Amino acid sequence: MFLGFLLLLPAYSLAEKNDNALIPLGQSIGVQLKLEKPTFVHDVLINDKWWFKSGDQVISLNEKTIGSIADWKKLSKNVNEEQVSIEILRENKRKSVLVSTDKLESMLPFIRDHTEGIGTITYVDPKTKEYGALGHQIVDQQISQPPPFLGGTIFLSEIARIHKSTPGNPGYKIAKQAAVHVQAGNVKQNTVYGVFGELLESDMQQGDAIPTLTARNIKKGNAELFTAIDGNDVQAYDIEIIKVEETTFQFIVTDQELIKKTGGILQGMSGSPIIQNGKFAGAITHMVVDNPVKGAAIPIQEMMKKHP
Repeated sequence: MFLGFLLLLPAYSLAEKNDNALIPLGQSIGVQLKLEKPTFVHDVLINDKWWFKSGDQVISLNEKTIGSIADWKKLSKNVNEEQVSIEILRENKRKSVLVSTDKLESMLPFIRDHTEGIGTITYVDPKTKEYGALGHQIVDQQISQPPPFLGGTIFLSEIARIHKSTPGNPGYKIAKQAAVHVQAGNVKQNTVYGVFGELLESDMQQGDAIPTLTARNIKKGNAELFTAIDGNDVQAYDIEIIKVEETTFQFIVTDQELIKKTGGILQGMSGSPIIQNGKFAGAITHMVVDNPVKGAAIPIQEMMKKHP
């Protein structure tokens, strides 16, 4: 599930000069990352002495490079020996093990060559066409770490329905891909500040750019979050910012319509932009599980420090 050094400039500079003006978005997106190597996502017992462990990356099969699940299937069909040698990378060390050929197909359900999920796209820079999304790093839940990846794709998604949040039970968006096989953008970075890349969907670049706020200029009080909870219709909902720190701020949802429909914040809202007094304040990153109307956000200029 997807639910986070530049020199600080004078407080007036970015807001007044509008140097970092961004277009706020809020649409729901699917994110797919191509893993660096096919990866075990569950522990698999091979014999009494050996396990493949979750997180092991497959390097080769009978000394032939494996770059995808398709490679695994193709090579395993052409094996004539009773045993094959599988080389893996575990904790940056290479290991080889002999595996019975008849086990190759049964291991496939425990190996993946991509990871995917849904979230919300936060902004696009009208000058560079670069987007930011999620506001935090994608961590593969099955291997419990950020996945090494070669590249990725974002797709525009539509919210088909929602599962409402209740105290202690986070709700979530249930999405469907809006445009099959049509990518809205690529993924170049997956950092603690979010997912970043180039936005290719021109229709998502047509809004008005607004000034960004430094954390010191975000104030306690009224603001709005922008997100989609029905189809891909982005709506503004009222929130109240209740605490501001250097790298995060907290808020509560006050919009009764949103609370009625969702219970507050949902998984999949990560990245939803927050606007205060017509300026870009930040993006949702987390919810409080026991109190889903309360959440945390990353200041937008903190999110823009995307390079690890």
